[in-house]
Amino acid sequence: MQRELLGTEWRIKNFTILITLAVLFGLSYIWEPTSELWHAASVDFFWAVNGTLTWGEPWQVFWAASNTPVFDKLNGLIMAIPCLWYVIGDRSRPLSLRLGHMLVMGIGIIVGVYFAKHAFRSYESLSPSLIYSDTFNNLNELVPWLKAKVSADDSFPGNHAVVAGIYGFFFYFAIGRKYFWLALPIAILGGTARAVAGAHWLSDLVVGGAIHILPIMALTFTIPAVRWAESFLNTLADVLVLNLPDALTRPFVKLADKLA
Repeated sequence: MQRELLGTEWRIKNFTILITLAVLFGLSYIWEPTSELWHAASVDFFWAVNGTLTWGEPWQVFWAASNTPVFDKLNGLIMAIPCLWYVIGDRSRPLSLRLGHMLVMGIGIIVGVYFAKHAFRSYESLSPSLIYSDTFNNLNELVPWLKAKVSADDSFPGNHAVVAGIYGFFFYFAIGRKYFWLALPIAILGGTARAVAGAHWLSDLVVGGAIHILPIMALTFTIPAVRWAESFLNTLADVLVLNLPDALTRPFVKLADKLA
């Protein structure tokens, strides 16, 4: 699919494929033969990544800090860096398209997180740190001066993985490789930090992520969502320029002209 056409026209075939893949991922999680495979892979993955916390104090401090509420807020600011670089620096595309991409991605992340937090509230899924509470490497014991999140009694799906997946895939498919390589390490850190600490299984990240990310990708890439966002932003700008005093709008008009 051409990057320039993503989110600008109806693509029913691609929409169907993405939704079907999301359903298949979900079924693989509850169908007994494949659910057992997911469980075995998740256990192996947990011991592999949590086991790295024996590598030394700097490594432990890094992952402890990555699982604190302060870092969660800081990571949101870090995620904005590739977005600003794209909006400010990519003069090869109309400003309305660049802002439209950011608006659609932002709405997609909000919707994805909302459903990730509310759709499975009645589904009990204990994190590996609660299952193996006596044997895992506990960051709160290794780095007691940092209050890290290491457990969850509702670990499925991984909310951070949903955010990281939508963010990373949007940059890869819609915006471009140059910006994607800056966004990639941010997405990886955001998606894996809780797994290293013991708060999520591999299946929470992959299956839980897929059943939210793939539908969001379908709703942003295979319908004219970006075109609608562009139209909305252009209409909003016209309304504000026509109805607000020039003293208020002139700086923004000049900034828009420079960015364009």
